[in-house]
Amino acid sequence: MGKKEVGEADRIFSVLTKDFGRIDAMAQGVRYVKSKLRYNLNDFSYSRFGLVMNGNSSWRIVDAEELGSWPDIRGNPKKLAVVSRLADLINRMVRGQEPDANLWEEIKNSLVFLEKCNMEDGKNLLTFELLTNLKILSHLGYVPDHEKWLNLSPEKAENLKSLMASTIKTALQESQL
Repeated sequence: MGKKEVGEADRIFSVLTKDFGRIDAMAQGVRYVKSKLRYNLNDFSYSRFGLVMNGNSSWRIVDAEELGSWPDIRGNPKKLAVVSRLADLINRMVRGQEPDANLWEEIKNSLVFLEKCNMEDGKNLLTFELLTNLKILSHLGYVPDHEKWLNLSPEKAENLKSLMASTIKTALQESQL
């Protein structure tokens, strides 16, 4: 979901996990060419991680295996921009480590859907992004009548774009995040 350069060769990755929620984890020496982790820690990939706790509150990545890389999303600048904005929303709204398997499944399913769908049309991408934003905010408890949004298909959402946009705006304003 994000990364930050630290020191000469380290990076801190922001990762959404099924078991721990959103965590920040340090990968030591990952920017060195010889690093065994280097080629398995890519932006917006689906990966398995080996994590250890450093001290009381920080994580360190000791092993990684990329399980999926979403080649259609990575090869499409419009889709990649949508995924980047979704990651920004998650980083903004998810604070602290709290497992949320439903949110994790929602994100995974959304990426699978986006990868498989032909969404060259900007209108379809906008509908997908609005609906996914609403589903994220619903899982986090920021949207009233959340069941309505969680069960809505992209096809049915097409005619609700203005309502979805105003619901998202209200949720973000009320969250104060």
